Amino acid sequence: MLREFAWKTFENTGSVDAYVFYREIENFRKRNSQTRIAQDEVASSKQT
Repeated sequence: MLREFAWKTFENTGSVDAYVFYREIENFRKRNSQTRIAQDEVASSKQT
């Protein structure tokens, strides 16, 4: 939801700050996703 708000703000205003904020959210989501994948891999390797 915040991601969409940041994108719409950038889209409507052309604000560089809004775009940078949007990219920060995207980078956070990617890192968080990669962390979860790594944790799942570790958890599955411990089970075997």
